[in-house]
Amino acid sequence: MPQDGSAQPYFFTSTEITGREDWLRLHLNENPYGPPPGTVEDVCAEASDHLNRYPDSECAAVRERLAEHFRVAPEMIALGNGTDELVLLASLTFLRGTDGFVATTSTTFPGYVTSAAAVGARTHTVPLTGAAIPVAGLTATMRQGAALAFVCNPLNPTGALLDRDEVLELIDTAESTGTVLVFDEAYIDFAGPAHEFALEAVREGRRVLVTRTFSKAWGLASVRVGFAVGPPDLIRQLNTTATALPFNVNRQAQRAVRRALEVPEYLDRVRADNARVRELLCKTLDSLGLDHFPSAANFVMVQVPGKGAEPGDSARFAARLADEHHVLVRDLTALGLPGRLRISVGTEAEVERLATALTQLLGRP
Repeated sequence: MPQDGSAQPYFFTSTEITGREDWLRLHLNENPYGPPPGTVEDVCAEASDHLNRYPDSECAAVRERLAEHFRVAPEMIALGNGTDELVLLASLTFLRGTDGFVATTSTTFPGYVTSAAAVGARTHTVPLTGAAIPVAGLTATMRQGAALAFVCNPLNPTGALLDRDEVLELIDTAESTGTVLVFDEAYIDFAGPAHEFALEAVREGRRVLVTRTFSKAWGLASVRVGFAVGPPDLIRQLNTTATALPFNVNRQAQRAVRRALEVPEYLDRVRADNARVRELLCKTLDSLGLDHFPSAANFVMVQVPGKGAEPGDSARFAARLADEHHVLVRDLTALGLPGRLRISVGTEAEVERLATALTQLLGRP
């Protein structure tokens, strides 16, 4: 990815995400099981009763409920229209009026780079260590003067996960350098509570921000809710910036989140189902001779067969899956990973359909 803050476009066309109900969607890391019980009914009721009324701009009830759920104070919670908005708010908040830059890994979610570019800030991207998050490179970059650092954990698109020591090393460095460190944990729900080291650090008073989303494991992608947990002063600054975007989390979204949190066992079921089907997907890829990488998330990064040491043509491979089999997967060329695909973990039936498509595409018996 370029060092000057520019990035190759990585957006979704309308034809890619609408009007294709018969297509298999394995390109957006969506939850295939639907939202928690009761949320659809609550969203419909909220729309029916209050569609003409603005939502609570401070999201007070949601903040209280999230604070209770995550065992922090309400003033340690900020809400946003998805994690994307929180990334932009962090850039607007912590980069304005500074000559600092953003540190992040290469080949990951492009919103970190585009948000920095939107406020005129430079970005320094650190190459991955294989498929792993480059902790040593990130700490070195923070020491070079980064004002803000984004670390995606588990890492999109490789699925790599940090251990406790690595998380604490990053936090120690950020505190010593004054870097505002943000752990983007959009996929941590799939890894499970045993890996919530950054959130534990926040509870202990460490100076770090953690962002989460209800779009992935919670199955609420359509209503768009993300939130940040962190020290009250950093959260206060985020919320001050967010006053430029009043009513950013709509009524239906706020009600859906409150209802979802009443069914915490739903998340356990999704996590278990995802782990089981992810194992099935990996075994399917193995049977087809397709190399892939270990993942703690709801996607798997796959190597497209090439000739010799040359990477395969992942763009063509993905296009053929779509055109010939109506199966959508994510080509990672735009993230600087030519020859690789990111495939979402769906249901067992969806893995079977994918296997059939891959078998035919590869010309396997």
